[in-house]
Amino acid sequence: MNRFDGMAATWEANPRRAERAKATADAIAARIRLQRTWSVVDVGSGTGLLSRMLADRVGRIVLVDTSPGMTEVAAEQIAASGMSSLSAVCLDITTEVPPGGPFDLAVSLLMLHHVHDVEGFLEAVLCRLEPGGYLAFADLAAEDGSFHEDPTEEVHHHGFEPHQLAAMAVSAGYVDVAVEEIHQMVKQRDGQDRSYGLLLLTGRVPVTVTTA
Repeated sequence: MNRFDGMAATWEANPRRAERAKATADAIAARIRLQRTWSVVDVGSGTGLLSRMLADRVGRIVLVDTSPGMTEVAAEQIAASGMSSLSAVCLDITTEVPPGGPFDLAVSLLMLHHVHDVEGFLEAVLCRLEPGGYLAFADLAAEDGSFHEDPTEEVHHHGFEPHQLAAMAVSAGYVDVAVEEIHQMVKQRDGQDRSYGLLLLTGRVPVTVTTA
């Protein structure tokens, strides 16, 4: 069983998760001129918080996640919200093609630090996008390892330095790459509030120009 399956039912009980999803959606909209005709893929979508925050600013959104439990809850949330432009599917985007692609935009929230080969993953996502399409992935800024309390959680990176994340995106083939902090996430640690930065990586897929 995917470890996130057991967390899916209560994932949205923490209001701070909705808060950071809204902050991410607003930051994406501030940096990319979103179009109501765009098709979007939400990678590692969880229960779909980010997609629901973006739904009224784009066209169709396909939510993809490797956790069956998260995908099931996402589908339930979509049905309850009546957002017919959203759909959820359980798959691995690195080995399977999401329905409805290629996409104009790929978004993600707090997924990359769970990925071992970030550069390879970003390259796989690029292959699911239209030429000139956009990437907007939000993830954890470099931290001391205290962000995750569960020692069994599969965490490959204790966040990222902005220059490190940008370099990986460039190596994966993106252009117009930028990384900036967009939000502070607060968690209780040792009886005190601690803040952790949330970075937004943006970039574009090169447009192939052919000459006669």
